[in-house]
Amino acid sequence: MNTEPTYSLFMATDVACRILGVDPVLMLETAGLGELPYGRTELRVTAQQYFDCWNTMEVLSPRPDYVPHLGIAISRGPVIPVFFTLSCAPDMETGLMRLAQFKTLLGPTLMRVFWEGELLTLEFDSADARVPMPPSLGALQLVVALENIRGAAAHHICPVAAGFDGSQEERRMIAGHLGIMPEHSHAAFVAFSPDDAKRRFISENPALWSDIEADLRLQLAAQNDRWPIADRVRGALVDLMPAGRTGAEDVAFALGISRSTLQRRLRDAGTSYQGLLDATRRDMAIRYLTKTNLRADEIASVLAYRDANSFSRSFRRWTGQAPSSFRQTLSHSQFQDPESK
Repeated sequence: MNTEPTYSLFMATDVACRILGVDPVLMLETAGLGELPYGRTELRVTAQQYFDCWNTMEVLSPRPDYVPHLGIAISRGPVIPVFFTLSCAPDMETGLMRLAQFKTLLGPTLMRVFWEGELLTLEFDSADARVPMPPSLGALQLVVALENIRGAAAHHICPVAAGFDGSQEERRMIAGHLGIMPEHSHAAFVAFSPDDAKRRFISENPALWSDIEADLRLQLAAQNDRWPIADRVRGALVDLMPAGRTGAEDVAFALGISRSTLQRRLRDAGTSYQGLLDATRRDMAIRYLTKTNLRADEIASVLAYRDANSFSRSFRRWTGQAPSSFRQTLSHSQFQDPESK
């Protein structure tokens, strides 16, 4: 039985290709993965296959500033729940420590956070020691991390040092964004001063973090067949919904079982697929409405609805209120109730 770790292609096919204007089907074919059915974003690949995709996107990208453009767009564009680990934190050090726990949900990249002397250092490497991470992907990690940190701190933080395994031209490409010229190093890294490491984040949200952490642990558990089937289904849904996939067949495929086996196991557990889908969407919708400033259309997208109207109809069925009314009622109640402050 093959037990080699696998990773979701969502960030490559559904996020990066769209941002760069690269045809995902052509990308997969050029990377030697043409047999993979495009659109099955629940499909998981090995680290080598994942890195082959990233190298291919670099070749196919029509933009010479591929790395900084993609990094900034990822950070400012689609809602990616894993990044809440950073933005909900009270400060940079705490947020990076949290993010490191769940980084492999986005691909085969290990993230290490440690103090080296007086500098807080963030280091990225391949999750598979046999397969080196492409230099361009290392550079991308630095840009995405710094962009998310700056957004959470509402401050133009500049690192003290940085580096990755790229040519001088590749390193110069992201120097302007980093604020320093990265050095040539085997591992991709970026280091921050003690003051910046402890700088408070204006986006701190402990209430949202407790829920997001539970969701992300379910995503990790989805790949562990020793967990209860209901938890695995919810974890798979949290993983798949941003890609617009909520079908029972999609979830079964992601869990490595047939649809009939999935339905039978859920029946034996006293639940149903539709019931779990509704409960997962309802819980996440209430969380985003009460604990974030996301618009209804953004929440609808995260929950894999066609549009905000479809989401609103479902929310009315669950709660008897429109999403906007629900949010306004709660805000008014908290404003009136001094105990809630």
